[in-house]
Amino acid sequence: MKKGNPYSFYVVLADGIIEIPQDSNLSWITLFYALPKELVEKRPVYLELPRNIHQLLHSEKYRKLIQLDSFLELVWDCYAWAAWQFFQVPAKGGTYRSIPGDWSNYSGDFPLWRLSYEIIKHFRKKFETDMEWSFQRLFLMGSNVELPWLSYKHFGNMVGNLTDMIVQEQNWQPMIDEIWNNRQVADYSGKNINKRDFMRSWDHSRTAEHISLEDMLENGTNIDGEQLYEIPDPRSEFETEVLAEQTMEQFKDKLTEQDKQILQLRYEGDSLKEIAEKVGFKSPSAVSKRIEKLASAYEDFVSEEYSDFLDKHTT
Repeated sequence: MKKGNPYSFYVVLADGIIEIPQDSNLSWITLFYALPKELVEKRPVYLELPRNIHQLLHSEKYRKLIQLDSFLELVWDCYAWAAWQFFQVPAKGGTYRSIPGDWSNYSGDFPLWRLSYEIIKHFRKKFETDMEWSFQRLFLMGSNVELPWLSYKHFGNMVGNLTDMIVQEQNWQPMIDEIWNNRQVADYSGKNINKRDFMRSWDHSRTAEHISLEDMLENGTNIDGEQLYEIPDPRSEFETEVLAEQTMEQFKDKLTEQDKQILQLRYEGDSLKEIAEKVGFKSPSAVSKRIEKLASAYEDFVSEEYSDFLDKHTT
């Protein structure tokens, strides 16, 4: 008798046994079926997938869709993003809070960002062993029965419960605490929108390659090492810009007169050497380091403001 692969899922049916290797794209279909429609709409082509495993596997068109990397990206990105919302990090006074700010502010090298993807394989195992979304149940469904869409709320509750459960079972919280308490500057580089925009504002470096709208819509583009596929609503961009200006003004109110002068002179186009002479710094590099510290302070300010907003508007 041939020995089974321990790294596969198995489905027992009346007419035989189906093996689903864990390294296959199909092994993620259980998680796909639990996504709410609002998230699948990010890649509309996958709204076409039949909500029945039999119908899906009997169609060459749909089998090919599952084999694409875009299928894995959809599933992994959605669950990683959702799990990120439920990680708890140390706060003041020995309490815990959600990770402040948007996850796009954090570098792909940040260990907690990576952990949000690592946890997905544990989700898949839970689906198979502890939940009603196993492959066995999918294949026992009648060929004409369709799985209902989970609501956005139900999906969030499910991921939240699973994240808490897995963090506890894997004893990840001490590791999460250590990562958060020892985060580095590199954990934000390249992805930190607030700090990046701050530095661009005062360094006159708002430059980018020309990108055609048609090309961006069709192929996406790569900016600062980050692949983009969605074109933002101009109204949303305007609102974000206005809010950023308001935040900047609030931040400047907390600065010393010397720091305000440094930023104003830089904005007006003075070189680091000229600023050093006018403000009384020993060298241009000292000015550069001061602007970098102000950028970090601005990021902390934005994160704290965001955290306070969440505390006031969520329960």
